[in-house]
Amino acid sequence: MSDSFAKLSSMMESAKEFTIEAAVSASARLTETPSASRPAEVSKLLNSRIDRDILKGMKCVVSIISRGENGLPYFADVVKNVTSSNGKIKQLVVIYLTKYADLEPDTALLSINSIQKSLNEKNQINRANAIRSLAGIRISSIAPILDLCIKRTSTDPSPLVRAATAISIGKAYEISEHSKKSLVEYLNRLLADSEPLVVSSALKSYYRIGKDYTNETKKWAPIHGHFRRLCSLLLDFDEWTQCLVVDLLTEYSRKFLPRPKLYSKDGSNQIIDLPEDIREIPFEEYETSFDEDLELFLHSLKPLIYSNSENVILSIVRSVYLLATPLVFKEFQLDSILTRIATSYDESQIRLYALQTIAFINNQTNIFNDHFRKFYVMPTDSSDIATCKLSILSSMSNEGNFKYIFEELKYYSLHSRDANIRKESIKTIGKCSQISLEWSQKILKWSLARIKDSNGDVLNELLKVIRYLLQQKSDRNDPKEKEEVLKTTYKLSLILQDHSFDLDDEAKAGIIWLIGEYTALGENSFGPDVLRSLLKTFPGEAASVRYQILVLACKIFSFDLARLKNEIGTDDQDYIEEKLSNSIEYKMFQHVLQLSKYDESYDTRDRARMFNVLLNTGPDQAQLASLFLQVPKPIPFISTENDDIVAPLSKYFTVVEWTSDPSLLPPSSIRKPVTVQVNSLSTPGFSSKEVTNNIPIQSFTNTAISSEQAVNVEKTTASKSKPAYQLQSLDEFFGNEASSSEEEEVEESDEESDESETSIEDSSSEDEESEEEEEDDEHEQLKDHDDDDESDADSTKAFIK
Repeated sequence: MSDSFAKLSSMMESAKEFTIEAAVSASARLTETPSASRPAEVSKLLNSRIDRDILKGMKCVVSIISRGENGLPYFADVVKNVTSSNGKIKQLVVIYLTKYADLEPDTALLSINSIQKSLNEKNQINRANAIRSLAGIRISSIAPILDLCIKRTSTDPSPLVRAATAISIGKAYEISEHSKKSLVEYLNRLLADSEPLVVSSALKSYYRIGKDYTNETKKWAPIHGHFRRLCSLLLDFDEWTQCLVVDLLTEYSRKFLPRPKLYSKDGSNQIIDLPEDIREIPFEEYETSFDEDLELFLHSLKPLIYSNSENVILSIVRSVYLLATPLVFKEFQLDSILTRIATSYDESQIRLYALQTIAFINNQTNIFNDHFRKFYVMPTDSSDIATCKLSILSSMSNEGNFKYIFEELKYYSLHSRDANIRKESIKTIGKCSQISLEWSQKILKWSLARIKDSNGDVLNELLKVIRYLLQQKSDRNDPKEKEEVLKTTYKLSLILQDHSFDLDDEAKAGIIWLIGEYTALGENSFGPDVLRSLLKTFPGEAASVRYQILVLACKIFSFDLARLKNEIGTDDQDYIEEKLSNSIEYKMFQHVLQLSKYDESYDTRDRARMFNVLLNTGPDQAQLASLFLQVPKPIPFISTENDDIVAPLSKYFTVVEWTSDPSLLPPSSIRKPVTVQVNSLSTPGFSSKEVTNNIPIQSFTNTAISSEQAVNVEKTTASKSKPAYQLQSLDEFFGNEASSSEEEEVEESDEESDESETSIEDSSSEDEESEEEEEDDEHEQLKDHDDDDESDADSTKAFIK
């Protein structure tokens, strides 16, 4: 027998699988039908009298829309199904309407009445869907109807419906022209609702509507009376509302609350306002004084640091950074929490945003310096994550920790598989060279040693770092530093002339530029030799290299020309020209000019003509040429890719400035909490005390007593012993209705006279008399109707059960 049942069940499962597969394949074939015959088939399904076919047709229409195709041809067939009793069909029809109603407004109006009728349904979910559907139909002609519906549902007993109404207000505000004022009034009422769900939805609509306000007074008027209540409700909101409220109250605090005061602890008793830039705080140890409302808001943020949502944590970080001091930031342990998010193994956008936030904050203050080891680059990190970490390490570097960071950076630049990470590591090393002169010298020495092993973009970055360090040294006007610059430049010239180095074009051009920049510092001691070797390969070099050779020749000749003018003077120009014409530098310069005049690069030809005019027209023009070529160049700024990423982040951390004049701030009484709107028709509107006092508790005795009497039973008469169970017939059982109604009347009259104890005694005595009479009647009936006792007893027991 069991085998036959097993076979039967397996057959049914197989049939079920075949049916599902057939339905899926049929639906797929319908959506893949050629567009010429598809409308007829879909319309046939939509006009069917069977809900299953209509639902199938609606799914096909939604599938067509999801693929980017036009679903407008089915508008009339879809809209007629808005009256369907099937909830799934109705929901798909509403989704379709919200997308295409503005394209077919006349036809869409036919469905308004059916959707409006759904507002009368008992199911709160259906009522909520109805008001949201009405608001989603973007037709301006239904604005008056929508306004009336919102007015009605804003006082609905269900919090779910009121929350949907709050969301609908934001949508209705966009299509309404004459009822915006009333919509704002409804929204203000919902902001004062007793349910956090309703307040959450109302805040989202307020944020949506507030962008259209040009008057700041009107924009912030609804928030004044709700500021303190919103602080207390933060924990009851969902995570997205928490982010919105934190950002909203942060901006409110900067605009309407006094700026915190800083009191120094060094004995000077200096008091200052919290500066906009944290780096401007003049003392290391200080105490902070906050306004009461600002302190309330900051304390309300503290429990949220344990939230599971990273978005909430990031909003709190922004708020505390903008409203408080670094001490409060560390007191909230936000440095550890944000570091944990940023160094997780999740490759999400949140992690990248957390890293960028840390990079931005640590550029202003050294809050995260204790966690520098957490930001070492891992082999599994993506290029964006690694770039952010390197930027953070550069901002954390100081004399105490750079010896550890430098070792990590050297490893990344030499052994990382990603060329971009190697390049960014070298840039980071260059940025860290400003820590001290000792580290600057070590970095320069390491960079020169790595030229032999590098190529491509990595070599170019090394040369940029070297140029950066050399220009720093030359600007210090220290003889030792200048001597170091000449030694380094000479080493670079040897590398350039050594053909065993495989230098690319950009690297060659960079080294030639450095030699030409500091050839005057060495009084042309090695520049002419480098130029002579480069002239041999001039035609075969790249355009950037040929251009730098031209500039090098001009710098060498201009220095030689200026030296002769200083030695001989400007009186004897013929003698100067004779000396120049016999010099090697002049001949190489003329040769380079001749080659550059026919260069394929337009820029090189143009510069050759310019230098020819400046340097070949006499000593008078030579002074201008020397100034043009030998002017000190600005020290280049070493920027990383993350700098471009963090720059837009500063806009997010930029809010309205603190109100500078305290007299312009409104009084704190403006934030007096408004009256909370409690809907008396909804169950949550009752207090627990009212429920306890008004709902009677069923007793096992025959006499019904109130909950107050049950709680205070010790104060009343002693409880009666439970009478023995007696069999009753159905007629006798239902015959007690009259006596029970009399008992209810007695109880009501006793409650009005506030004599509950006396009423209990009277009602209990009456119950005893009625019970005795019923027992006598029952015994008489038992004697006369012995045959019916068993059936009556069974029916009574069944009824009681």
